[in-house]
Amino acid sequence: MNAPILDHSCDGIEELDNPLPRWWLYLFYVSIVFAFGYAVYYPSFWFWPGTSGWSQEKQWASSPVVRTAAAAPTEVSLVDLASKPETLDAGKKLFMSNCASCHGNNAEGKIGPCLTDSVWKYGSEDQSMLESIRKGRPGGMPAWGSFLKPDQVNSVAAYVHSIGNTTATPANVTTATPAAPK
Repeated sequence: MNAPILDHSCDGIEELDNPLPRWWLYLFYVSIVFAFGYAVYYPSFWFWPGTSGWSQEKQWASSPVVRTAAAAPTEVSLVDLASKPETLDAGKKLFMSNCASCHGNNAEGKIGPCLTDSVWKYGSEDQSMLESIRKGRPGGMPAWGSFLKPDQVNSVAAYVHSIGNTTATPANVTTATPAAPK
C-alpha cells in the first residue's frame, strides 16, 4: 500500500489515508441522481405536486378495497341469510367477539339495548338493522362497517334478525317487584 500515513496515531495504531473504493463512490453518485429524479417525479415537498400526477387520494380511490365496498349490494334479505346455518354460525361468532360486550352474550342487553325483544329504537327492518351495524348509532354504537367486511356485516345482521323478537319484554327494563304478603 502506497497510501500516506496520517499524522496521528492512537494506542500505537496508525491510520492510512486510503481513497474510497470506486464502486462505492459510483453507487453514492447514482443514489444522489436517483433521489433528485424521484423528488422531481413524485410529490416530495409540501409545495411540489410532482410531475407524475400521482397522489395518495387517487391511489386510494383506485384500490380494490374501495371498489368492492362501493359495489357491495345494499339490498339484502336477512330472512334468506338467516335460513343458512353457516351464515348464522359466522354471525354468532362475530356477535360474540364484537357485540356481546355491550349487548350481552345472549343479546339480553347490558350497556347496549336488548336485541331479543320486539321494541327497537331504530327499527327492526332489514335495512335499518344493516344501517345500524354499518354506520353505528349515536350514544355508543360504533360503526362496524369500517372494521367488518360486507358479508360479515350481513352475517351479524342475519344472526341478530334470527334472535330478534324472542322475548316479550326487554331484559334490561326494570319492573316493579310485588310486595311480600304480610
